Amino acid sequence: MKFIITEEQSEKLNHRVKSMVNKYGVRETLRLFDDNKEIVKHAYQDNPLEYLKQFDDLTPVDKGNIMYYVDKNGLPLFAYFKNRNSVYINYEKIWSFFSMVIGLNSNDIEGIIKDWMEETYNLKGLTPKRANQHLFRNL
Repeated sequence: MKFIITEEQSEKLNHRVKSMVNKYGVRETLRLFDDNKEIVKHAYQDNPLEYLKQFDDLTPVDKGNIMYYVDKNGLPLFAYFKNRNSVYINYEKIWSFFSMVIGLNSNDIEGIIKDWMEETYNLKGLTPKRANQHLFRNL
């Protein structure tokens, strides 16, 4: 069976999907949609950078030579060593959305995250790199 969706219905669905992603996270939202990545991808297709807006209010934590940013639950979402040019991005919460759901390559993801970090946190000259959870466990 084929369904016809009006533009208004599509916008409502996109808004609902984005709300679910912000409230429950990408993994849970995908699970609720039977792992249909296309629904989530469609919601962000016009502006994938919008996904990062939910992380615009992270709290910086200074630990000597490392600076990291945590969400309201204390989960580190990105970190950088002050003497290096790389910033390590939480794969599970941020990087995987762009690679697994949106389907972007590493260079495109780096560009999006770099722009967001410059605009939101005034962090310039850092190259985003994906990092697994083990890096953040020691913070």
